[in-house]
Amino acid sequence: MKALKIIKPSSISEAYEVLHSQKKASLIAGGLFMRLQKKTFPLLIDLEPLNLNYIKPIKDGYIIGAMTPLRGLEQGTVPNALKTAVKQISGVGVRNMATVGGSICGKYPFSDINSALLALDAYLVFYNKGKMSMRDFYKKGLDDKDILVEIYIKKPKDSVTKYYKKVYTDFSLVNVAYADDDFVIGARPGKAIVVEQVTELTPDNILKGISFKDDYRASGEYRKALATALIEDIIKERGTYGS
Repeated sequence: MKALKIIKPSSISEAYEVLHSQKKASLIAGGLFMRLQKKTFPLLIDLEPLNLNYIKPIKDGYIIGAMTPLRGLEQGTVPNALKTAVKQISGVGVRNMATVGGSICGKYPFSDINSALLALDAYLVFYNKGKMSMRDFYKKGLDDKDILVEIYIKKPKDSVTKYYKKVYTDFSLVNVAYADDDFVIGARPGKAIVVEQVTELTPDNILKGISFKDDYRASGEYRKALATALIEDIIKERGTYGS
Protein backbone atom coordinates (compact mmCIF):
# COMPACT_ATOMS: atom_id res chain seq x y z
CA MET A 1 0.00 0.00 0.00
CA LYS A 2 1.09 3.55 -0.75
CA ALA A 3 -0.71 6.66 0.47
CA LEU A 4 -0.09 10.01 -1.24
CA LYS A 5 -1.69 11.92 1.62
CA ILE A 6 -3.02 11.04 5.09
CA ILE A 7 -5.34 13.32 7.05
CA LYS A 8 -5.90 13.00 10.79
CA PRO A 9 -9.19 14.81 11.45
CA SER A 10 -9.97 16.35 14.83
CA SER A 11 -13.68 15.47 14.71
CA ILE A 12 -16.08 13.04 13.03
CA SER A 13 -17.77 15.94 11.26
CA GLU A 14 -14.44 16.98 9.75
CA ALA A 15 -13.72 13.40 8.67
CA TYR A 16 -17.17 13.16 7.06
CA GLU A 17 -16.72 16.47 5.25
CA VAL A 18 -13.37 15.40 3.79
CA LEU A 19 -14.79 12.00 2.82
CA HIS A 20 -17.49 13.67 0.74
CA SER A 21 -15.51 16.61 -0.59
CA GLN A 22 -12.70 14.42 -1.92
CA LYS A 23 -13.98 11.84 -4.40
CA LYS A 24 -11.01 9.50 -4.00
CA ALA A 25 -10.78 9.71 -0.20
CA SER A 26 -10.82 6.43 1.75
CA LEU A 27 -11.22 5.75 5.45
CA ILE A 28 -8.56 3.87 7.37
CA ALA A 29 -9.37 2.17 10.67
CA GLY A 30 -6.96 -0.66 11.49
CA GLY A 31 -5.94 -0.71 7.84
CA LEU A 32 -4.51 -4.23 7.89
CA PHE A 33 -5.98 -5.40 4.60
CA MET A 34 -5.19 -2.03 3.00
CA ARG A 35 -1.53 -2.57 3.81
CA LEU A 36 -1.56 -5.86 1.90
CA GLN A 37 -2.83 -4.22 -1.28
CA LYS A 38 -0.49 -3.21 -4.08
CA LYS A 39 -2.41 -0.01 -4.55
CA THR A 40 -1.84 3.73 -4.27
CA PHE A 41 -4.44 5.64 -2.26
CA PRO A 42 -4.64 9.36 -3.16
CA LEU A 43 -6.06 10.33 0.25
CA LEU A 44 -6.57 8.39 3.48
CA ILE A 45 -8.59 9.63 6.45
CA ASP A 46 -7.17 8.16 9.65
CA LEU A 47 -9.95 7.64 12.22
CA GLU A 48 -7.57 6.83 15.09
CA PRO A 49 -7.64 10.36 16.65
CA LEU A 50 -11.47 10.40 16.99
CA ASN A 51 -11.71 8.60 20.36
CA LEU A 52 -13.89 5.77 19.07
CA ASN A 53 -12.10 3.09 21.09
CA TYR A 54 -14.43 2.16 23.97
CA ILE A 55 -16.75 -0.48 25.40
CA LYS A 56 -19.61 0.85 27.53
CA PRO A 57 -21.81 -1.62 29.39
CA ILE A 58 -25.33 -0.18 29.71
CA LYS A 59 -28.45 -1.49 31.42
CA ASP A 60 -29.67 -3.73 28.60
CA GLY A 61 -26.50 -4.27 26.60
CA TYR A 62 -23.26 -2.78 25.32
CA ILE A 63 -22.09 0.14 23.20
CA ILE A 64 -18.83 -0.43 21.37
CA GLY A 65 -16.84 2.26 19.57
CA ALA A 66 -16.05 1.46 15.95
CA MET A 67 -12.29 1.85 16.51
CA THR A 68 -12.18 -0.65 19.37
CA PRO A 69 -9.49 -3.24 18.51
CA LEU A 70 -10.34 -6.92 18.47
CA ARG A 71 -8.03 -7.39 21.45
CA GLY A 72 -10.28 -4.99 23.36
CA LEU A 73 -13.27 -7.24 22.67
CA GLU A 74 -11.28 -10.26 23.78
CA GLN A 75 -10.42 -8.64 27.11
CA GLY A 76 -13.51 -6.47 27.62
CA THR A 77 -17.01 -6.96 28.97
CA VAL A 78 -18.91 -8.15 25.89
CA PRO A 79 -21.19 -11.11 25.04
CA ASN A 80 -19.55 -14.51 24.93
CA ALA A 81 -20.16 -14.81 21.17
CA LEU A 82 -17.81 -11.87 20.58
CA LYS A 83 -15.13 -13.09 22.98
CA THR A 84 -15.02 -16.55 21.43
CA ALA A 85 -15.11 -15.10 17.91
CA VAL A 86 -11.89 -13.08 18.29
CA LYS A 87 -9.72 -15.46 20.32
CA GLN A 88 -8.02 -17.10 17.35
CA ILE A 89 -8.02 -14.24 14.85
CA SER A 90 -4.37 -14.17 13.87
CA GLY A 91 -1.93 -13.20 16.67
CA VAL A 92 -2.20 -10.71 19.51
CA GLY A 93 -0.29 -8.10 17.51
CA VAL A 94 -2.90 -8.20 14.74
CA ARG A 95 -5.78 -8.17 17.23
CA ASN A 96 -4.28 -5.03 18.77
CA MET A 97 -4.48 -3.30 15.37
CA ALA A 98 -7.58 -4.69 13.63
CA THR A 99 -10.78 -2.88 14.65
CA VAL A 100 -14.37 -4.00 14.99
CA GLY A 101 -15.49 -1.23 12.63
CA GLY A 102 -13.01 -2.29 9.99
CA SER A 103 -14.26 -5.88 10.21
CA ILE A 104 -17.89 -4.77 9.85
CA CYS A 105 -17.38 -2.34 6.97
CA GLY A 106 -15.14 -4.79 5.11
CA LYS A 107 -18.02 -7.33 5.06
CA TYR A 108 -15.47 -10.13 4.85
CA PRO A 109 -17.32 -13.42 4.20
CA PHE A 110 -14.72 -15.37 6.22
CA SER A 111 -15.14 -13.14 9.28
CA ASP A 112 -15.85 -14.85 12.61
CA ILE A 113 -16.67 -11.54 14.29
CA ASN A 114 -19.24 -10.54 11.66
CA SER A 115 -21.04 -13.86 12.17
CA ALA A 116 -21.11 -13.19 15.92
CA LEU A 117 -22.49 -9.67 15.46
CA LEU A 118 -25.15 -10.93 13.05
CA ALA A 119 -26.25 -13.61 15.53
CA LEU A 120 -26.39 -10.97 18.28
CA ASP A 121 -28.58 -8.80 16.00
CA ALA A 122 -26.27 -5.84 16.53
CA TYR A 123 -27.25 -2.31 15.52
CA LEU A 124 -24.81 0.05 13.84
CA VAL A 125 -24.74 3.81 14.33
CA PHE A 126 -23.41 5.83 11.40
CA TYR A 127 -22.54 9.53 11.56
CA ASN A 128 -25.02 10.60 8.86
CA LYS A 129 -27.46 7.72 8.39
CA GLY A 130 -27.91 7.05 12.09
CA LYS A 131 -29.04 3.65 13.37
CA MET A 132 -29.14 0.60 11.09
CA SER A 133 -29.30 -3.10 11.88
CA MET A 134 -26.18 -5.11 11.15
CA ARG A 135 -28.36 -7.57 9.23
CA ASP A 136 -29.71 -4.84 6.91
CA PHE A 137 -26.23 -3.41 6.40
CA TYR A 138 -24.86 -6.85 5.57
CA LYS A 139 -27.60 -7.40 2.97
CA LYS A 140 -28.02 -3.94 1.46
CA GLY A 141 -25.04 -1.82 2.45
CA LEU A 142 -25.28 2.00 2.44
CA ASP A 143 -26.64 4.36 -0.20
CA ASP A 144 -23.76 6.78 0.30
CA LYS A 145 -20.36 7.00 1.97
CA ASP A 146 -20.60 7.27 5.74
CA ILE A 147 -18.60 6.74 8.93
CA LEU A 148 -19.43 4.00 11.41
CA VAL A 149 -19.33 5.50 14.90
CA GLU A 150 -20.45 2.73 17.24
CA ILE A 151 -22.19 -0.62 17.61
CA TYR A 152 -25.07 -1.38 19.98
CA ILE A 153 -25.63 -4.93 21.19
CA LYS A 154 -28.53 -5.99 23.37
CA LYS A 155 -27.40 -8.30 26.17
CA PRO A 156 -28.27 -11.89 25.15
CA LYS A 157 -29.36 -14.66 27.48
CA ASP A 158 -27.00 -17.09 25.78
CA SER A 159 -24.42 -16.74 22.99
CA VAL A 160 -21.34 -18.38 21.53
CA THR A 161 -19.29 -18.59 18.35
CA LYS A 162 -17.65 -21.79 17.16
CA TYR A 163 -15.38 -22.31 14.17
CA TYR A 164 -12.98 -24.77 12.65
CA LYS A 165 -9.46 -23.84 11.56
CA LYS A 166 -6.80 -26.15 10.20
CA VAL A 167 -4.17 -24.13 12.03
CA TYR A 168 -4.46 -21.74 14.96
CA THR A 169 -4.73 -18.10 13.71
CA ASP A 170 -5.77 -19.23 10.20
CA PHE A 171 -9.05 -18.15 8.60
CA SER A 172 -11.97 -20.40 9.55
CA LEU A 173 -13.11 -23.04 7.09
CA VAL A 174 -16.60 -22.50 8.53
CA ASN A 175 -18.06 -20.73 11.54
CA VAL A 176 -21.33 -20.92 13.46
CA ALA A 177 -22.55 -18.18 15.79
CA TYR A 178 -25.51 -18.57 18.13
CA ALA A 179 -27.49 -16.10 20.25
CA ASP A 180 -30.96 -16.54 21.75
CA ASP A 181 -32.18 -19.14 19.22
CA ASP A 182 -30.71 -17.37 16.18
CA PHE A 183 -27.92 -19.12 14.28
CA VAL A 184 -25.52 -17.67 11.74
CA ILE A 185 -23.52 -19.85 9.36
CA GLY A 186 -20.45 -18.09 7.96
CA ALA A 187 -17.27 -18.76 5.97
CA ARG A 188 -19.22 -21.15 3.72
CA PRO A 189 -17.07 -19.57 2.03
CA GLY A 190 -19.84 -17.22 0.84
CA LYS A 191 -21.70 -14.52 2.74
CA ALA A 192 -22.92 -15.47 6.23
CA ILE A 193 -26.54 -16.59 6.48
CA VAL A 194 -28.85 -15.82 9.42
CA VAL A 195 -31.33 -18.48 10.54
CA GLU A 196 -33.79 -16.78 12.90
CA GLN A 197 -35.70 -18.12 15.89
CA VAL A 198 -35.05 -21.82 15.36
CA THR A 199 -37.64 -23.90 17.21
CA GLU A 200 -36.51 -27.39 16.16
CA LEU A 201 -32.87 -27.52 17.19
CA THR A 202 -31.38 -30.05 14.79
CA PRO A 203 -28.48 -29.51 12.35
CA ASP A 204 -30.64 -30.60 9.40
CA ASN A 205 -33.31 -28.05 10.26
CA ILE A 206 -30.83 -25.23 10.86
CA LEU A 207 -28.84 -25.94 7.67
CA LYS A 208 -31.88 -26.51 5.46
CA GLY A 209 -31.42 -24.67 2.18
CA ILE A 210 -27.90 -23.42 3.02
CA SER A 211 -25.25 -24.22 0.44
CA PHE A 212 -21.53 -24.73 1.02
CA LYS A 213 -19.00 -24.13 -1.73
CA ASP A 214 -15.70 -25.67 -2.78
CA ASP A 215 -12.52 -23.65 -2.88
CA TYR A 216 -8.79 -24.39 -2.73
CA ARG A 217 -8.97 -24.76 1.07
CA ALA A 218 -11.85 -27.26 1.46
CA SER A 219 -14.81 -28.82 -0.30
CA GLY A 220 -18.40 -27.73 0.30
CA GLU A 221 -19.23 -31.22 1.53
CA TYR A 222 -16.47 -31.02 4.16
CA ARG A 223 -17.63 -27.57 5.26
CA LYS A 224 -21.19 -28.81 5.69
CA ALA A 225 -19.96 -31.72 7.82
CA LEU A 226 -17.97 -29.27 9.98
CA ALA A 227 -20.97 -26.95 10.35
CA THR A 228 -23.11 -29.92 11.38
CA ALA A 229 -20.60 -30.90 14.07
CA LEU A 230 -20.33 -27.32 15.38
CA ILE A 231 -24.11 -26.97 15.58
CA GLU A 232 -24.35 -30.29 17.42
CA ASP A 233 -21.81 -29.00 19.96
CA ILE A 234 -23.80 -25.80 20.49
CA ILE A 235 -27.05 -27.71 20.94
CA LYS A 236 -25.46 -30.05 23.49
CA GLU A 237 -23.84 -27.19 25.40
CA ARG A 238 -26.59 -24.54 25.19
CA GLY A 239 -27.57 -23.33 28.60
CA THR A 240 -24.02 -23.69 29.92
CA TYR A 241 -22.77 -20.49 28.27
CA GLY A 242 -23.02 -17.18 30.07
CA SER A 243 -23.87 -14.05 28.11
